[in-house]
Amino acid sequence: MMQDAFTVLKYISIIQRNTQKFFDLNLCGDQIGSGQQFFILRIAENEGMMMHELAQTGNFDKGTVTKAVKKLWEEGYIRIEADEKDGRVRRLYTTKKAEALVQKVYRLRDEWNENLMEGLADEEADALKAQLRRMAELSCRKLEWDTEREGRKNA
Repeated sequence: MMQDAFTVLKYISIIQRNTQKFFDLNLCGDQIGSGQQFFILRIAENEGMMMHELAQTGNFDKGTVTKAVKKLWEEGYIRIEADEKDGRVRRLYTTKKAEALVQKVYRLRDEWNENLMEGLADEEADALKAQLRRMAELSCRKLEWDTEREGRKNA
């Protein structure tokens, strides 16, 4: 059983590293990399969202979100505006410059997903997605349980 668990983690790790390389290679001309592609799509899909909402959508820590948002802002892909009702709250919006990038990231994501699912029947692909979703949910629950047990809020 232990060897099987290692094999699952090994393959997930290989896929993750190759995914990062794919996005880094294809986005380097846009001055961003794999670390920002998720965030630009979430902001484009949820104009006006706050940083803590962005963190929740992908189960990211505040530091990761702050770094990605800063890079997107520095490159002119997003703007950060104070909330009209509460000036302490900052909201995130994409800029005109981001429109082409957002479409490119969607195309790249679709291309990469097609590459990963090549040769799988629709039923197999659906089953794989369901199992991966379940594994992701279980990993989140485990970390929540462990941090609660240890008395830590956000590990």
